[in-house]
Amino acid sequence: MFAEFHKYWTEINAAYEQYARALGVSYSALQTLCVIYNSDVPVTQRMICETTHLPKTTVHAIIAGFVKQGYVELREMADDRRQKSICLTGAGCAYAKPIMEHMSRSEMQAFEMLDEATMQAMVAGIGEYQKNFNEKLNQQEEIK
Repeated sequence: MFAEFHKYWTEINAAYEQYARALGVSYSALQTLCVIYNSDVPVTQRMICETTHLPKTTVHAIIAGFVKQGYVELREMADDRRQKSICLTGAGCAYAKPIMEHMSRSEMQAFEMLDEATMQAMVAGIGEYQKNFNEKLNQQEEIK
């Protein structure tokens, strides 16, 4: 049964990857754009790294590309001038909005096609799996 779970998990990630490729961007760039677009607070590169688990160098390169394309601008943070917040420009909003809305709508439509019991079981199950997985993976056992 675990093999089947893993297969579906991998195929979901592959769907996001395929969507990113169809947009002409990397999956990492799509993840980064999601964090910037969906955040209600000013976003920093550190926050993107923590949310996406992408390396700092990858996030830096993606942000530099977005700046070059005119999609984001960097602004000094009032409380720490060494850090920069990453903000979508008008062009960035125009670029990101249809991408994020389509992705979000697709996710919600797929989820809503499930019956209520399946939705609840899926959410409860994945939450319990995530908790157990983190616990087991981070146990201090000898790695052989």
